[in-house]
Amino acid sequence: MEYMTDHVTISLPIFTYSFPQVITKKTCKQYRKSFPQSNISNVHAWHSGYRTHETTDVFAPLIKLTIDTCNSISDDVFKSPIRLPYHYTVDNLWVAMYEHNDYTIKHDHFPAIFSACYYVDVKDKCSPIIFGENDELSIQPKNGMLLVWLGMIPHKVMPTKKKRTCICMNVIVSK
Repeated sequence: MEYMTDHVTISLPIFTYSFPQVITKKTCKQYRKSFPQSNISNVHAWHSGYRTHETTDVFAPLIKLTIDTCNSISDDVFKSPIRLPYHYTVDNLWVAMYEHNDYTIKHDHFPAIFSACYYVDVKDKCSPIIFGENDELSIQPKNGMLLVWLGMIPHKVMPTKKKRTCICMNVIVSK
């Protein structure tokens, strides 16, 4: 998707990958059962706290996959690999389970370098994720899809008619 500025046309850097069954719906349901209280935020659906990755190690395979993917994007796309002693790390991770009419208000994840969303279990015709200040790009989630984008890109989810379970992360640079 191209985006116009005053001087140049650029594309929204949003990357899609497919990694089926990294985390299962059963794992997400078990986590929700252990932590039934929803976090309060711009996500108007049940979602766990932003430090979920610090409460369990069940999401570790997805975290590793996401960090490896961010490293590949830095190396292969931006030609700017992370150099020691710096490395990418997940700063926030939360599970979100959308039911009928749940939605997310437009927001961004600045100052995160990357944001990511892994779609664990999404039903046909659930709401897409919409990117850009003027809703320039809409991506329909699929089971096993991992999206990675720059944390400063605004995005939202319109009220959904079908269920969608996903795991979201913010990735930062640490030393």
